[in-house]
Amino acid sequence: MMDNIDKVLWHDKANNFDPSLCVHIMTNGLYYSTIEGEPFRYEIIDVGGTRAMRKKWSRCMQDLDSVIFVADLNGYCQTIEEEPGVNQMEESLEVLERITAHTSLQNTPILLLLNKADLFERTINRHPISDVYPEYVGGIDYWKACRFMADCYARRDRRPPGKLYCYVVDSLDTTAFQNAWRQVQEKITHTTLKY
Repeated sequence: MMDNIDKVLWHDKANNFDPSLCVHIMTNGLYYSTIEGEPFRYEIIDVGGTRAMRKKWSRCMQDLDSVIFVADLNGYCQTIEEEPGVNQMEESLEVLERITAHTSLQNTPILLLLNKADLFERTINRHPISDVYPEYVGGIDYWKACRFMADCYARRDRRPPGKLYCYVVDSLDTTAFQNAWRQVQEKITHTTLKY
């Protein structure tokens, strides 16, 4: 389902680690920023992912060239802050499904960033994915686990195939994340010019 999952980004943590990226700041509001790039200028709207923030998303759903959806690879064994009994990944999957069902996003490419790859390899050793998803049979194989996670999201896309693009990233590694951003820019540019 996710052919481009093989473009997974991996890195040398020792040479590319920026400790300032360890700080987590929750998005509380709508934040607009601009990234100057070639050949376009990118207008970014950070809408945050909490339930409270999702109520504000409808203001931003029109006339988008693409959506960047960030999901925590480790969410399968975590719960959400708003409701501790709810699995984080299941909530994320439901949100993606609702987004892909939105009429204004039927032709809009969604770039799925499966984040925190640096933690994921350790997490699958401590918390088997099969404990949460019995259909998963890949054990602790990192690449099989990444493919399984990408496929879970792809199955929730309610649109015709070919509009969801998956990247596995580690935002703590600036070089790998810059490589991912370049790929995302290329995808945005290609799909924007296509429509």
